[in-house]
Amino acid sequence: MEQEIERRTKTREPIKLKVRFRTLSGSNAVEGSGETINFSSHGILVESPLHQRPPVGSRLEAIVEWPIRLNGTTLLELIALGTVQRAGTDGFAVRFEKHKIRSPKNRRTL
Repeated sequence: MEQEIERRTKTREPIKLKVRFRTLSGSNAVEGSGETINFSSHGILVESPLHQRPPVGSRLEAIVEWPIRLNGTTLLELIALGTVQRAGTDGFAVRFEKHKIRSPKNRRTL
């Protein structure tokens, strides 16, 4: 039996957080929501309904509800721009091009 070779350079952490996303390119715009399956500094794996999965190669904006509050009170979110690298039965993977943490009140784009 052949063992699959791990090609990722960054460790993935099994973190479950709510995420909203929308495609930024292509003629078939996709918007949806789901939950992260795992996280790294370079990307996320997202579980979402099959009909909401963006096509491989799509540019995507993802907004993840951050689990820690600023000063214990202010909600935070991670906003990331990236490209869908793969899609499968477990969800779809996004490789980050850029990302930042912000408060939802501060909705400026990246």
